[in-house]
Amino acid sequence: MDREAALHLMEHFLAAYNEGNPKHLDRCLHPDYRHPNPAVERGIEGMRGAVRRWAASVEDLRLTLDDLVVEGDKVVARMTFSGRQVGTILDIPPSGKHFSVGLIDIFLVEDGLFAQHWDEMDLLGLHRQLGALPA
Repeated sequence: MDREAALHLMEHFLAAYNEGNPKHLDRCLHPDYRHPNPAVERGIEGMRGAVRRWAASVEDLRLTLDDLVVEGDKVVARMTFSGRQVGTILDIPPSGKHFSVGLIDIFLVEDGLFAQHWDEMDLLGLHRQLGALPA
């Protein structure tokens, strides 16, 4: 996959979260998409549910692309995830607090679409910013 094609897929992935519209995922995810969380249903519908849950829990949700690396069939995206918590996130009750955390996703590309990903989010920073842990 070349950088331009990867950026095109990322635009749709980011738009799904930033607009709260999971239909953008149809333009960037493989029909048999595999999420790293076994609790998330396999396929695009599982990711649509994830987008809907985040959109319902985070006001002014913003997912921004900070860096992109493309190598063979892998795309690595370093992003910033921010917003204001208005619903339960990862068992943390609504706090009304704003947060901004780093996130790195590694996507596997199959048939020109994202087919799987692995992610690392700054969960310690998220818990601290939402008041679930001491600063």
